[in-house]
Amino acid sequence: MNNKILYRHLFRIYKTFLSVAVVFAACLCGYSKLAVASEIQVPRWVPHDFEFTGPTALANPFQVAFSADVTGPAGAKLTVPGFYDGNGMWKVRISAPAEGAWSLVTHSDVAQLDGKRAAFMAVANPSPGAHGSLRVDPAHSHQFVFEDGTHFLPVGYECDWLWALDVNDVGLKTINPFLDKLVAHGFNFMILNAYSHDTSWRKGKTADDDFGPPPLYAWEGTNAQPDFSRFNLAFWQHYDRMIDALSQRGIWTHVLIKVYNKQVNWPAKGSVEEDQYFRWLIARYAAYPNITWDFAKEAQYEKDLDYKLGRLNFVRANDPYHRLLTVHDDSEAYDHGVFDKLVDYRSDQQHKHWRESMLAHLGQHAWPVINTEFGYEHGPGGLKDRTYNVAQSPEEVVRRAWEVYVAGGLGAYYYTYTAWDVLRPEVTPPGYAYFKHLRDFFETTAYWRMHPMDGISSLGSTLAEPGREYVVFLGEAAPFTLKIEGARKPLVVEWYQPLTGALKNTGVVENGSVTFTPPTEWGAGPVVLHVGSAKP
Repeated sequence: MNNKILYRHLFRIYKTFLSVAVVFAACLCGYSKLAVASEIQVPRWVPHDFEFTGPTALANPFQVAFSADVTGPAGAKLTVPGFYDGNGMWKVRISAPAEGAWSLVTHSDVAQLDGKRAAFMAVANPSPGAHGSLRVDPAHSHQFVFEDGTHFLPVGYECDWLWALDVNDVGLKTINPFLDKLVAHGFNFMILNAYSHDTSWRKGKTADDDFGPPPLYAWEGTNAQPDFSRFNLAFWQHYDRMIDALSQRGIWTHVLIKVYNKQVNWPAKGSVEEDQYFRWLIARYAAYPNITWDFAKEAQYEKDLDYKLGRLNFVRANDPYHRLLTVHDDSEAYDHGVFDKLVDYRSDQQHKHWRESMLAHLGQHAWPVINTEFGYEHGPGGLKDRTYNVAQSPEEVVRRAWEVYVAGGLGAYYYTYTAWDVLRPEVTPPGYAYFKHLRDFFETTAYWRMHPMDGISSLGSTLAEPGREYVVFLGEAAPFTLKIEGARKPLVVEWYQPLTGALKNTGVVENGSVTFTPPTEWGAGPVVLHVGSAKP
C-alpha cells in the first residue's frame, strides 16, 4: 500500500470517527435539553401552558393547524389541540392525568411551529381538594365520583354572565370574593355560558349592573358584524382567568358551548368557523379537570337532530381528556334515547312535578340527572322584584330542591340578580343559607347508595337504602309512619330543619312500621327525618 492510499484510508477512518462524534455530541445535547425540560415539575391535574414562538406575518394565525402528541407513563397518549394567544405565541395547554415523566412533540402546517419538543414531570398534587376529573360513578350510576374515587354531590349555581365581570381587572376583584362566598355557602358547581349577548326580557343596557350586551365580544368585530375567523383575545384571556379562579376553588364548571335564547349571532352551522370555535374551547379549557361540556342551553330550540349529534361527536373526537358531556333541556331527544350513548348525564329543567319527573328520567336511563332549572329566587323586594318574568320565594325554591334531591336527582340554584345579564354579586340572598343546609345534610349521609322509594312512608318523599338509611322530606310537618325492614341493629333517629339547619336526635328505632312526629317547636314548615348512621 503506497502512502497516498494509506492517507486516503486514514482520512476515511477519521471522517467516520468525526461523524460518530458529532452524532454522539448532538444526542448528548438533545438529552441535555430534554433533561432540562423535564425539570419542569407540574402537579398532577394542574393545567400548564407550553409556549412556542411562530411567525408574526401570517394573514390569520387563528387558522394555523397546531397540535401536540403527548406521551406519558404506562403508554399514555393524548393528542392535544393548541391555540394562538397573540404576539406570535402559540400554546399547548396540558394537564397530566397521572404522575411521572411526560413529553410532547408539536405538529403544524407552519414549519416554525412543527416538530417542537418539550418535557415535564407530573408530580403529586399537594392540594387536599384536588381529586382529578369528574366521572359517573361506575358503582352507583345515578351519581358522580372524582377520578381518585372521592364522591361528589353537585349543588349548582347558574351564573351565565359570570365572565362579564372584571373584564378590565386581572385581579378579578369582583369575581374572586363572589366565588369565595358561593363556596362558603356550599355551592360546588357553576353553570355558565361560553358567551351570551343579551336577554329578550331586559334588552340593551338598562342599568350599570346590566351586562347584556357584555363589555367584550368573543370574536373580532361585533355581534351585528362579526368576524368569526378571528377571536377577541382580550375576551378569552379574561375567560382564562375566570376558569382558573373556578378551578383553584374546586368548583366544577358546566360550560354551555352555545345558547339559543340569548341573542347571539353564532357561526353558521357546520361551517369551518363553527368547527374553529368548538376546537378553540377544547384547546383552551379541556385541560382543566373541573370542566364539563354542554352542547347548548335551550337545545330544544335547535330542531336539526343530525346537527346536534354531529356537534356532540365533534366534541368527543377532539377532547383528549374525555370530559363529561351533556345537553341542556332537550326532553324529546332524551325521552327517545337519542343521547343515551353520546352524553354522560341528563341536564334538564322541570318547573313542576319535580319528584315525578325525576323518577321518570332516572328510570329511562342509568345515569345522573340534574334538574338545572326548577325555580328563580326573587330579589329583596319580594315576588315582584325580579329580572325575569317569573320568580319564587327562597323557601319555595329550596323546597323544590329538596324534592329533586330526595327523588335521587341533583340540582342547581338561580338568583334573579345573578342568573342572567343583570348581576349583583355583592348581594347575599336567603337562598344561599338554605342551599348550604341542604348540602350539609346530604354530606352526612351515604346519599350515593340510596334510591327513591315510594310506598314505605305514609307522607312525604323518601330516599333510602333499606335496612341501613332513610331520608324522608315533608313540605309541611305532620305525623307519619315509615316501614323499616332489614336493619341488623338499631338505627339512629334525627330530625333536620332545612331552613335553619337545626338538628335534633330522638333516639333509635328498629324494624317495623314506626310512627314519627316532627318536633312541635319547629312549627308547620318543612322538615326532614333521617334514620340511620349519622355518618356514611
